[in-house]
Amino acid sequence: MGQIVIPGYTLKRKLGQGGMAAVFLAVQESFGREVALKILVPSLAKEADFAERFLREARTMAQLSHPHIIVVHDIGQANNLRYYAMAYHPGQDLTHRIRSGGVTVQEALRITRQLADALACAHDQGIVHRDIKPDNVLFRERDDGAVLTDFGIAKSVHNEENQLTRAGSTVGTPKYMSPEQARGQQVDGRADLYSLGCVLYEMLTGQPPFLAEEAVTLAIKHCQDPIPRLPRELARLQGLIDRLLAKHPAERPASGLELMAELDQLLRAPGGLSGQSASTASMASHSPQTDKTLLQASLPAMATPEKTAAPVKPAARKARPYESFFRTEEASSGNFFNKRYSMKAEFSCDDYEEFKKQLSQLQEELQRWLEKRGKRARSLHLGIQAHPWIHGRVREVLNHGRSENTAFGSVLSQAEVMLHLYDDLDPAGTTIPLSAPSGKALPAVSTTG
Repeated sequence: MGQIVIPGYTLKRKLGQGGMAAVFLAVQESFGREVALKILVPSLAKEADFAERFLREARTMAQLSHPHIIVVHDIGQANNLRYYAMAYHPGQDLTHRIRSGGVTVQEALRITRQLADALACAHDQGIVHRDIKPDNVLFRERDDGAVLTDFGIAKSVHNEENQLTRAGSTVGTPKYMSPEQARGQQVDGRADLYSLGCVLYEMLTGQPPFLAEEAVTLAIKHCQDPIPRLPRELARLQGLIDRLLAKHPAERPASGLELMAELDQLLRAPGGLSGQSASTASMASHSPQTDKTLLQASLPAMATPEKTAAPVKPAARKARPYESFFRTEEASSGNFFNKRYSMKAEFSCDDYEEFKKQLSQLQEELQRWLEKRGKRARSLHLGIQAHPWIHGRVREVLNHGRSENTAFGSVLSQAEVMLHLYDDLDPAGTTIPLSAPSGKALPAVSTTG
């Protein structure tokens, strides 16, 4: 930016630089206090839209008076520079804290609660942040309280005519973007709660819930992929993650206040929460065994007796290599005049691509079965051994089978179809009816999780 002179401030050093603005550590001379001074890039200050966006960000934060939202001290323009001064927090942001393995389970819930409180305040005033992520969470030095910052793309739901983002456009950070944001749809406060769920998941595991190299692929994962499972030792928190990361806003907590109440119950749970880090091991080497040991120490009260009594199960997946299989078996019942045929089909898949290949083979088998048995093909029991992470995707594909012109769709329309979905560590799995004995459609089961 060259030499910067803003009356009333002494600039000490640059703290960060973004595409739109730079942030400097400065001294506000009238009070003799250190502040974070954000200055819009001069070339953008000449553009009305960018200047208005910058001013709106500062005014939005200034009107939200809350202990967990950044404080704005001053807004101004001098020497063709637009700027605003914020409270200066010298500690690292949440991203650095996660990478250093410094977030315990209790701290993760505490930070999430504080951010939910901040969002409740913003949402109550019609402000949707739209960019909740670890980079935008700072910490107060005196009490380590979380502080939400950067309302640069925040949206007022009460003032649509003043929005600078076009309808249908996508804004936010892909790793933490809600499905409705990814689709460019209208959003409300529940989009922020989804992003907060992504942040909580990252605090607990050391990485975001969905990863991909391309932004488009990542957006598709947010919209379609099943919600990832937490380690078994954190199973007590899975329900919370499932609600926050629900694909449909109506299935998430309705407000920050509702989320706070749920977090309060978890923080008051019998047995308490340990102060040990939940993500140190995953950040160091992503070793499942190291994570398991550390998380067992972190949440002794959260693992069920059955799971802690059988620690050999995780090792079984390592010790026994995955082996793909596909098999079918036919049976018959009734007399000569009323013969009925049933098929038992079972296959395995370790990822979604393999599932699609196995499903294609199943379609071929079912086509031959229908050609041979016709309307006397009355029952299909389908067993699928699949990796837990694709269970939701499998159910979604099969639930939509009736609307497709395939052999499986034909079987669904005339026969009773039962799905047994399981994995090698949980052979009992879940049994789900996909159609009634008459072939009548049943209500679709949930595809999340």
